[in-house]
Amino acid sequence: MYITEQNLVHFTTLYLYFMNQVTHEQKDSVTKTLAIIGFIVAVLFIVWLVIQIVHFIPSAFNSLASIADGVYNYNEEQTMSVSTKNSVVNTGESFALSWTELKQPGTYTFMYECTPGTSVQVRTAQGNIIDLDCDTPFILGDKTSLEIIVDSEKQRFTDIPYTVTHTPKNPNLDVTQTHSQVTIVNASIPTGTTVAEDDETSEEEAVKETIEKEETAAVETPSSPAVTPKPKVVQTPIYEIPTSDPNGDIDLAVTYLGVGTLEGKVFSKSGTIDADKQGAIRFEVKNIGTKTADDWGYEAQLPSGITYVSGKQEALKPNEKAIITLGFKGLTETGIERFGVTVDAEDDVNTKNNSFTWAVEVVE
Repeated sequence: MYITEQNLVHFTTLYLYFMNQVTHEQKDSVTKTLAIIGFIVAVLFIVWLVIQIVHFIPSAFNSLASIADGVYNYNEEQTMSVSTKNSVVNTGESFALSWTELKQPGTYTFMYECTPGTSVQVRTAQGNIIDLDCDTPFILGDKTSLEIIVDSEKQRFTDIPYTVTHTPKNPNLDVTQTHSQVTIVNASIPTGTTVAEDDETSEEEAVKETIEKEETAAVETPSSPAVTPKPKVVQTPIYEIPTSDPNGDIDLAVTYLGVGTLEGKVFSKSGTIDADKQGAIRFEVKNIGTKTADDWGYEAQLPSGITYVSGKQEALKPNEKAIITLGFKGLTETGIERFGVTVDAEDDVNTKNNSFTWAVEVVE
């Protein structure tokens, strides 16, 4: 059936006739019914809209969190550069290194490659000079600079490669490293000349003029700093008795030798300390003066705030040294911990070499 103009006119006429026949009460009923239907439709629409918003909001927040996390983790592609005023330095001359501070929290370490005839020292924030072991990371925490002293004894020009490493606290992030080198010049060595080591006149002669004493002490109770365990002489090879000048000077120098664990009388050097084992530090005290040091002792500041004060030590004649291994238990802290030793001697003429500080990682 096709709708024509004539049919539309008839339909309209019938609709008007029907409406005219509807009573007022029936109109009200129809109006209320349509209002209820409209209200129900509006409620359903609002419910649908709320559902859509609830589904949309989490994804929106996730997107924002992802963007924020991406911005936070973005650190210029985690690049790190090292700078120094001089890339060529005289032997024994201090120089400063500094490097880029990365945004990610973490720990910086410095390590230099073993090179024959060279030794490296660093100056701590307290002004102390400590020796660094080659091919061993030196933990710096969050420091981004370091003052270094390099001694070169074999060649006129020596290149010292080194590495600065940043290890993020977040294990999911990559470790960042940068490599560089510094050239050390020893002007006292002619160009093209290498100073050869003479085993018979260097190490051997030095040993013949030295009495070497090795002591091992153990700190059992960290809460009692006054505990003084009796050091035990493990080895005392005597080659030649040094003589003391009554009018000379006393000069004790302490040198860090290593950190690790102590089992019985066996010291095992390592880069970390296990909190469940007996930790240990080893250091050397040597009289580089010309007069015997009769009255001397030392104080050790150990990890976890442990303090150990020694009793009076055996006298050290000129060029005589004592190698001391100090064991300790009761570590309560993990992470990067600092320790150090200070030597106190009566009439010591030089206190600049009487102490050292170091850092070690304590693990569970």
